[in-house]
Amino acid sequence: MKKFITTVVFLVAILLTIVCFPRTKEHAVVVTSNDNYSEIYVSEKLYKVKFDKKYPVGTVINYNYNFFKAFNVKVLSPIEERVMKTNNGIYDLELSGELKADDSITFYYLDKNNNIYPLSKKKILIGKENIKTYLNKKNNIKTFIITPYDLSSMRVGISTTGFNSLKHSEIDLTCLEEVNLYNLKENYKKTIPKNTKIKISALNDKIEFNIDNQIKVFSSRTYLKGNNIKIDNITRGIPKFTPSYSGTLEFTNDKNSLYMINEVDMEEYLFKVVPSEMPSSGGLESLKCQAIAARTYALSDMLQNRFAHLGFYVDDSTQSQVYNNMETNELASRAVLDTKGLIMTSNNEPIDAKYYSSSAGVATAYEDVWFNADWSSENKNYYYKGSYVDDKSLPNNENEWLSFYKNKDLKAIDSESPYFRWYAHFSKNALENSLKKSLKIIHERRPNFIEILQNNAKINDIPELGNIKDIKVLKRSEFGNIMEISFLFTNITVNVKGDYNIRSAIRCNKDFSGEIIPIIRHKKEPLINSNFLPSSFFAIEKDSEGFTIYGGGYGHGVGMTQNGAMEMSKKGSSYEEILGTFYKDVKIEKIY
Repeated sequence: MKKFITTVVFLVAILLTIVCFPRTKEHAVVVTSNDNYSEIYVSEKLYKVKFDKKYPVGTVINYNYNFFKAFNVKVLSPIEERVMKTNNGIYDLELSGELKADDSITFYYLDKNNNIYPLSKKKILIGKENIKTYLNKKNNIKTFIITPYDLSSMRVGISTTGFNSLKHSEIDLTCLEEVNLYNLKENYKKTIPKNTKIKISALNDKIEFNIDNQIKVFSSRTYLKGNNIKIDNITRGIPKFTPSYSGTLEFTNDKNSLYMINEVDMEEYLFKVVPSEMPSSGGLESLKCQAIAARTYALSDMLQNRFAHLGFYVDDSTQSQVYNNMETNELASRAVLDTKGLIMTSNNEPIDAKYYSSSAGVATAYEDVWFNADWSSENKNYYYKGSYVDDKSLPNNENEWLSFYKNKDLKAIDSESPYFRWYAHFSKNALENSLKKSLKIIHERRPNFIEILQNNAKINDIPELGNIKDIKVLKRSEFGNIMEISFLFTNITVNVKGDYNIRSAIRCNKDFSGEIIPIIRHKKEPLINSNFLPSSFFAIEKDSEGFTIYGGGYGHGVGMTQNGAMEMSKKGSSYEEILGTFYKDVKIEKIY
């Protein structure tokens, strides 16, 4: 009996320990709270808990609990700073600097109706003031609370002259109006007078400002805010001009190179994108199309966090869309203002609004241009695919495509474009010279998109090339663009796939071919010393002297053809009609 009582006491003690022993929940996020209980998320799992008081939705807490109650509730204080960059689990906060993410980091969205829920996409938008950051006991980021964000501003990476690099060795500028120089981390602010010249240099890991021969050195991100800040050592455009920027210019030092980011209102950004991407000769409606497409494209890139590791949404080159490469003009600015806040959406999301200069009379599919090395691709069905030629039938074989690209008399949506038809003739020697250099570059930069065969067996490196014997199209989309091409030499065969790779394999530049290969356009003067073919919409004709490339269009062939939009505008089409020609099943919606 004594042994039984001892056992019962022991079991009761264990039970009381289990029931009463305090345990801890960390980074619980309040979903609802009333007099009876609170709903909370812990690592995205939903629980009901009885607290002694109500807590506002979105409060982040640590607490102890046992079988009977929750107690020792501690409300955590957030870091309310912008995240300026993010890369591989490291988040660079504007004041706190780089912080590491916890292995079980969670993201929650608190919407405008005060509802909170976990985010399926583990992303935050850099540079936005809509984030609360919560750290765990190791000072790693454990929780992000994200609130609705403002979409009306852009962050643009500014390149050197010729868009050659985003890294600057130094930056010379003139403040055409009074501006503010400030550094938040170092609590520094100074007003810079009008017409002041500033030289900015990378100094080891610091940033040196030489302001009228007065030196100020910063150890962290530094800003200039104002209008008409002219960058004296950057040249843009034809005719050439020195660009100026408004909004905020942000400077950081990365491995002894300067990055310069322009944070600017979206519409101000478009004032300098639209004229850089489309001439005004097409009229107001085509410029409205360009404004809507450019705004949509910019927003799509913003939401994709494409350049989050560098701290901006888009760059200022053709990698995104060209910014500040032409002077602003009244008609383009009017088109931007007339369409303020308008974007194209599909399934309530901004589309990836691709556009390009001119077509060859056909539009191709997204997946026929942007695909992975294994041919996989995203499915984007909101682009028009098919013929723009009056006769909608398309060629079925290589001979028919060759005849198609030779035909200058076809009538299409943008057949008035100089690039509607073009050709370039290469001697065997010039083509061999070009390929010797270009194929090695492709192999170095995108090895998965190039295959080297010797005696029908794959090899890893490109040897010294023999004589060119032939060029064969291995894969062409049903809409005419080449997806994979084969160069047959006497000693090896090299297969190249991908739109840009194919276009940059056959270079007309004298530095590659040893001679200038003019690209003869069917209207206007030849294109001289081009670094790549205008498009991958082409066919090859071989003769005893070499090869002639007959092609059409300029650009990738997906989405809006700008020349086509301009021609439709001249004929009286509205921007809604024009956009509806190039993008299918999309809505035009106002986001602000």
